[in-house]
Amino acid sequence: MAHLSGAFTVERRAVKIASKVLQAAGVCRYDDVSKCRRLYVDEHTCDRCIESWLLSRARKELKEEQRSDSN
Repeated sequence: MAHLSGAFTVERRAVKIASKVLQAAGVCRYDDVSKCRRLYVDEHTCDRCIESWLLSRARKELKEEQRSDSN
C-alpha cells in the first residue's frame, strides 16, 4: 500500500505544479476573472482553485474511461 500512496503524492505534486504554472500564465478556470465567486482573490486562492478544478476534471475523465472500458 505504501507504493500506492507514493504514486498519489507524485500525482498530487504534479497537479500543484500545473496549477502554479497555469496561475502564473494568467489562466483562470473561468473565461473572465470577474466571474470568480470568491470575495478575495490572491495567488494562493487561484492556485487552490485551479488545483481543485484540475483534480475534478481528472476524476471525471477517469470515470468516463472506466465506463467506456466496462462496455
